[in-house]
Amino acid sequence: MKILFDTNVVLDVLIDRKPFSLTASLLFSEVEKGRIEGFLCATTITTIYYL
Repeated sequence: MKILFDTNVVLDVLIDRKPFSLTASLLFSEVEKGRIEGFLCATTITTIYYL
């Protein structure tokens, strides 16, 4: 399965925004385990760097 992570999902993990951070962390965990493929838009990377 392929998933495109929205900027807000990445921010949920990085700054631990409750109550969404748990679900977002579980999704990233699945990517680390190789069960799903995770993708980011180029603008997500630049937005997070800016913030």
